[in-house]
Amino acid sequence: MSLYSKFATDPSIETQGIFLDYGDGCKIRIRRAGGANKDYIKAIERLSRTHRFQIQTGRLSIDESRQIMAEVYANTVVLGWEGVKGPNGEEILFSKENCLKLFLDLPDLFADVQAQADNAAFFRVNIDEADAKN
Repeated sequence: MSLYSKFATDPSIETQGIFLDYGDGCKIRIRRAGGANKDYIKAIERLSRTHRFQIQTGRLSIDESRQIMAEVYANTVVLGWEGVKGPNGEEILFSKENCLKLFLDLPDLFADVQAQADNAAFFRVNIDEADAKN
């Protein structure tokens, strides 16, 4: 087996996205964080320039960093969702603002979305369905 068959990703999957299934009809559609997702790359480059001094001097707090990254993901990685409900069971319609609020309210969900969006295996050319579910 060649390295290409092990590591090549599909740019159309990276940009059109995949669904993360959280059960009970709740699915979040995400693009890859990086790879062919040029919006994500541009946002990270812009933020690096904007916050360079704070980053270099260690003055960017964890809360500020989390807020910034949640905004990046809401704007460049998450494409939409189905079946997302609030704490009282009301359906939450997808918008970038609602996505940001969800990520800030549920940091463990945000961490999971980040991990999945960074996982190149989900965006491979020859992804195996059984592997995708693990």
